[in-house]
Amino acid sequence: MNENKKIVITRNAMLTEEVLNALRALARVIVLPDDSEKTLLSELKDTNTIIIGPRPYITRELIEAANSLRHVARVGVGLDNIDILAATNQDVFVTNTPGVTSDSVAEFTVTLLLSLAKNIPRCDRSVKDNHWDERDDLLLDHIELKGKTHGIVGMGSIGKEVAARCKAFGMNIIYYKRTRDLEFEKAAKVAYVPFETLLKKSDSISLHLPLSEETLNLIDTPEFLLMKKTTLLVNQSRGKVLNETALVQTLKQGLIGGYATDVYEKEPPTPDSELLGFKNVITTPHIAGSTRESRTRSAEIILEDVSLVLRGETPINLAKAF
Repeated sequence: MNENKKIVITRNAMLTEEVLNALRALARVIVLPDDSEKTLLSELKDTNTIIIGPRPYITRELIEAANSLRHVARVGVGLDNIDILAATNQDVFVTNTPGVTSDSVAEFTVTLLLSLAKNIPRCDRSVKDNHWDERDDLLLDHIELKGKTHGIVGMGSIGKEVAARCKAFGMNIIYYKRTRDLEFEKAAKVAYVPFETLLKKSDSISLHLPLSEETLNLIDTPEFLLMKKTTLLVNQSRGKVLNETALVQTLKQGLIGGYATDVYEKEPPTPDSELLGFKNVITTPHIAGSTRESRTRSAEIILEDVSLVLRGETPINLAKAF
């Protein structure tokens, strides 16, 4: 171990013990007791690498306070909790683990979609709470996916895996992204449509795109009004890609069929959040990409990039800001 090198790891990075031991062979490793910015700030002295999960936010102040910092490694894909411009200005590498969660998130997306279509959470509670009489109401909202049209917003690696799984259910796939993927359209037999057309024609929609100035509140009141009253919407993007205040009003007015999400404007959502009170809303704790298998793949990528930076080399998985 090189005592002159220091790695700080936030708790929610969730690295395997095997990888932690490998990192300890490279440098002095500090695993933080929590994911707060305050705790991280207290350990920045002489830190060369910070390994984080979805929290905390790596601000300009944190980056500038860490005089020895060379590398911020994000376990996962999302970069919305890192000030990449500040890191670049300080010659700090930012890496992530692209591609490792595509299957995990795609499976979770389809799980949420099926749960909405089949009312799985409500069915489960009706039996466990001895409310068998709710069965008749549940039957009214029990639908098939076969023959329905699923719209994918953001046809990256995750969107493509979702398309494959939805096609296996006999669904028709349409998609929208900034740049068309003609090769994928032909190979997968999916159709590109303008954004507004997707909102109007889809029986179900899933969101798979990064948070940026361009995508902030991409789904707002005007977009909800274009959707069918039966549309099932799944958010696997970021909470702020969708305006939750507008969503709540949409649900109150019965303008869409249901909503399922793994992400929120504020995480965790407050206990009194109106979003949590709807029967046709399914919520999960930002867990879609974090399978045992994907965490193992992420950890291996992190270890490789950290090793390179500590040796004074350039990491492989340099993150790209959107």
